[in-house]
Amino acid sequence: MEQTNPNPKKKSPTPINYAKYAGMGLQMAAIMGIGTYAGVRLDDYIGFKKFPVFTLLFSLVSVFGAIYYFIKDFLKK
Repeated sequence: MEQTNPNPKKKSPTPINYAKYAGMGLQMAAIMGIGTYAGVRLDDYIGFKKFPVFTLLFSLVSVFGAIYYFIKDFLKK
């Protein structure tokens, strides 16, 4: 007996799409990690121990930058 696909126009996701989005997640994590690390190092260098201004600032900027990068790359398709 031959089985037919009930919806031939529906495509299953390819492994290339999975790899692309997994790579984008890793890039977002790297952007946020580098931004936070730079803020921590700058706070240590300047001497802000009680309130880490640059850690908070750089981590927030890197989160928004990573989201912007993700949306820009996602909408390019």
